[in-house]
Amino acid sequence: MPELPEVETTKRGIEPHLVGKKFIGSTLRRLKLRIKFNKKELEQIINKKIVSVTRRAKYILINFSNNSTLLIHLGMTGTLRISNSSKYLKHDHLIFHLVNKKSLIFNDARRFGLAQIILEGEKFNMLENNGPDPFELDKDWAYLYAKMSKSDASIKSILLNSKIISGIGNIYACETLFESNISPLRPGKKITEEDAKNLLKNSKAILKKAIKAGGTTLKDYLSADAKPGYFKIKLKVYDREGQKCKKCSDSIMRIVQNNRSSFFCPSCQQS
Repeated sequence: MPELPEVETTKRGIEPHLVGKKFIGSTLRRLKLRIKFNKKELEQIINKKIVSVTRRAKYILINFSNNSTLLIHLGMTGTLRISNSSKYLKHDHLIFHLVNKKSLIFNDARRFGLAQIILEGEKFNMLENNGPDPFELDKDWAYLYAKMSKSDASIKSILLNSKIISGIGNIYACETLFESNISPLRPGKKITEEDAKNLLKNSKAILKKAIKAGGTTLKDYLSADAKPGYFKIKLKVYDREGQKCKKCSDSIMRIVQNNRSSFFCPSCQQS
């Protein structure tokens, strides 16, 4: 699933092609995504100037001059790309046409992603229910500590709880815990203030590196210019079960927590 770095990379890829431009039309090949696309609201974004492209958690927001927004979530396998070709791929579901024969294309093989038009003043609960991401928190480790210190849940599950902190996702949660020398099994209530500081600092550092590398491609993810992300070669624990730890000679372990794989070094990461 595309996580914060992949979504941010996609956002940065499409932004220069959209800001200041207008969608002059659309081709809707399949509306039934995770939520059916509300095509009745298309007139709210067609021929309206795009004033900005932003990201909130794992959502991309294309904002228009009339204060309407095209909200996009990539889901499990979704991608956005800018194309000047009239030949569409199998899973190209929503195509928004720009001038100069360019188009913004939403492709999603498994259709767990979504695209919705949000009108001025409307709320979208799936977006509103997200907590701040590590960059929005800046240096506010106290917020993180307050959320963790009273919880019996594992630190890994807390990092994946988007209502508490959004955008980290499974890959980067594993990497953050490794850099912080914390086992994914440690309960939140055993996290110290120093741990919270390190978790926030390390999560931001890892996410920044991943964004710089164009994200992480494990299977489906491609950036807006159809390129894979190269952060996979820098992963220290994720998807490295049985391989030697890059800090010590122990082997990386894999366990399952809440139906998600956790990768960690049992020697470096203490519970």
